[in-house]
Amino acid sequence: MKRTARLSIALAGVTAVSLALAGCAGGSTPATEEGGDVTLRFAWWGSDARHTATQAAIDAFEEANPGITVEAEFGDWGGYWDRLATQTAGGNAPDVMQMSDAYLAEYAGRGVLLPLDDRAEIDFSGLDAGGVASGEVDGKLYALQAGANFPAVLANPALFEAAGIEMPDDSTWSWEDYVQVAADLTKAGVGAVGTDSIIGDPVTNAWLLQHGDSLFTADGKVGFDKDGLTGFFELVSELSTSGAAPAASVITEQMVLSPDQWGIATGKSAMGFAWSNLLTTIEGSLGSELDLLRMPTDSKESGLYLRGAMYYAISAGTKHPVESAKLIDFLLNDEAAADELLAERGLPLNTSIREYIADKVSDPEQRLIAFTVDNADALGTAPSVPAVGGGTYDQVIQRGISDVLFGTLSPKEASERVHTELSDLLTAAG
Repeated sequence: MKRTARLSIALAGVTAVSLALAGCAGGSTPATEEGGDVTLRFAWWGSDARHTATQAAIDAFEEANPGITVEAEFGDWGGYWDRLATQTAGGNAPDVMQMSDAYLAEYAGRGVLLPLDDRAEIDFSGLDAGGVASGEVDGKLYALQAGANFPAVLANPALFEAAGIEMPDDSTWSWEDYVQVAADLTKAGVGAVGTDSIIGDPVTNAWLLQHGDSLFTADGKVGFDKDGLTGFFELVSELSTSGAAPAASVITEQMVLSPDQWGIATGKSAMGFAWSNLLTTIEGSLGSELDLLRMPTDSKESGLYLRGAMYYAISAGTKHPVESAKLIDFLLNDEAAADELLAERGLPLNTSIREYIADKVSDPEQRLIAFTVDNADALGTAPSVPAVGGGTYDQVIQRGISDVLFGTLSPKEASERVHTELSDLLTAAG
């Protein structure tokens, strides 16, 4: 799906969610368990492969938990959010639901989700602490990562070799090093520019974390001051004007391309930025293996973290909170579930399960798991999920990038405008 289409659907989803949830009464209390056989409803979005794997995991759960039946509700991304908003507004939300970080604060903030902090049915002992924290809103845990990914630099070793340039040491490189290496690759004349440009996620949050900030705070505010993204936009400008990245017109065209059409995926760029779960898609388009590198940094903070690709959450109105929590525990911690789900939703939150499936998944997924093991000491806490109203932040940042690249705004002016637009979005949603 092209990025513009995906964003349009997401925006439509936000609108639908906001309108439908506006009438919801939050903070409902789960009914008391009455015993006997229980039927849960579990909803998710995704591909046919996800449906098949999830149903197989459900079958394994039902076999291990006699008396609990799980009814599956699934569909595509766009339809999922429309249906969920309607069900929630009607007091008929599924017991267990897949949740996106873009809407987690929206649903949690309106009392639609059950806090998970004290659910004794869920074993937290093997879960990655930083990943668990990413499901918190206003200090309470409302969702647990169903799968995680991380921000990374992808590098084409064949183009590095053709240019006669050594692969950088990603444990020590700075953003200045990145610009220089990329400019040298372009100058080598191997038929590719040094790097794709920065066009929003995954770099923005990583860059802010490296500078002690974040896009949003845990209490639902913009997480940087008005000048906080000036350096980020200066970097965007330098990559383009130095020749390290494509010209402005090409960069803006890339904003609407699907990942398999990016420069790093077509051999037109030697490096690029991506969420790790895109490695399989990008390598499939390129037809050869890429190196995974850590983001450059100018501070002691790596900017490396596990972001929830998607989450599991429980409806605050469920009549079966115990059984719903048991289902989530099974999906996260049981090897029988892992045998079916593998890394389809991203890297497992349970680190032991991550190791358990390491030799069962595809080669790119094995390298992703190995990367998290090799760089475990650099993994930090994930930033707060987008605040209520902030789900379309990526569009705001991309407008800032375009204005800087075409000289409409200076980096400082772009930073101030992004801050103002995000603040206005949060105020309007509040």
